[in-house]
Amino acid sequence: MGCCGSSEAVAPETELPPPEWGKPIKVTMKKKGVFSADYNIYTEGSETPWMLLDAVGSMWDSGYSYYLKHRSAGQVDAEGKPTSTVLGAVNIKGDWDAFSFRVSGGNRDVDIGPHFDFWDGDVDWGLTSSKKLWAVWTFSKRALLFKDHEQKEQIGWLDITGSGTWFEEEIQRVVHDTDADGRTTTRYETERHTDCKTRGFRYKFNVFNTPMLIKYSKSGGSFWSSPTLNFHAANAFAPDIPLFTVSGNGESNCTINTFEHSDPVSSLLAAYAISCKLDPKEFGNKAQGKCECHMRLGMPPGHSEMIGMDEAQFEATFTKYPAPVPAVFAAQVAAFVPVTPVPMMVAAMPVQQPMMVQQQPMMMQQQPGMVQQQPMMQPQPGMQQPMMMQQPGMQQPMMMQQQPGMVQQQPMMMQQQQPGMVMAQPMS
Repeated sequence: MGCCGSSEAVAPETELPPPEWGKPIKVTMKKKGVFSADYNIYTEGSETPWMLLDAVGSMWDSGYSYYLKHRSAGQVDAEGKPTSTVLGAVNIKGDWDAFSFRVSGGNRDVDIGPHFDFWDGDVDWGLTSSKKLWAVWTFSKRALLFKDHEQKEQIGWLDITGSGTWFEEEIQRVVHDTDADGRTTTRYETERHTDCKTRGFRYKFNVFNTPMLIKYSKSGGSFWSSPTLNFHAANAFAPDIPLFTVSGNGESNCTINTFEHSDPVSSLLAAYAISCKLDPKEFGNKAQGKCECHMRLGMPPGHSEMIGMDEAQFEATFTKYPAPVPAVFAAQVAAFVPVTPVPMMVAAMPVQQPMMVQQQPMMMQQQPGMVQQQPMMQPQPGMQQPMMMQQPGMQQPMMMQQQPGMVQQQPMMMQQQQPGMVMAQPMS
């Protein structure tokens, strides 16, 4: 298959049977050529291709559909032509991707001043104007996994969402130059600078109606060589039981290990999509393309746009599919025991005594014939009591208004008079 477009290819013949559910495999994917998007799949230590990952699409798509194909020895179609069996497919064409952004700020500036002319070696005068824009963005790249060639039987989905920042600056100069003969010319110079940074990732992977966890790490790499990208996938309900691991350079090759109790076909398709087509570098390049396409200088701060299928719509459309949960996944879900965090901070907090606050209003609503009880909490010497102490000019509290026949006991709090405070006397 060429990089610009392709019809479907046929897998090479092999004596090896196709991969089987539950049987671990270790394979290497290698790109067929610089101008090809197809990958040959080799078993460990073999130089003869075992399967083919056939990329079908065109340069006008934001991605391809990849078909995992196997051809037994002598396999032909009804017309006697070589043919292969499609074991599964992953669609990464971009039909369900989403991109959103919000402009954080912008700036315009105009300046008149001298400019050094490198051609003539003199200083010319000109007008410089600049525009700047800052924004934050979120980009979601989605893939769907299928069991059949027609992509009717869905067996999983993948959503990789990243967020980051975007900066764009454009500088324009109008320079008036006078040459040695006294002739004046005007030239226009334009500079443009952009900076797109990915700040974080979130992986959501689901296969056979079972959520999976994906961990990412990077190792090695230098000025002359690419780093090794490492991905680890496991059942979300049994993180210690791996589904697959993959290591590669994010472009031309990768090594994939699948483990027991897993489907090697869906694991190979997902591992390729994650490590080769949606790796951080590739993801960042696609995000920059989205920023270049949808953001423009002069957009006001606060301006936001949403392009494509948002997360709620994607999950409502594709996260409920009829593929049955395998017995091993169901057993892992049933055996999962969530860990309940201990609220240590709550247990360490001192217990407050609300008795004084709760009893205070009761002293202000005493009925005739009742004897007012002494509050249970006694104030310490030097403690300020705003309800029982009265500043000069303050109104008499209602609790001091005694009804006929009511016997009012003097609270002990009133016996602790603070310096500079005036004790309120009962009304006669």
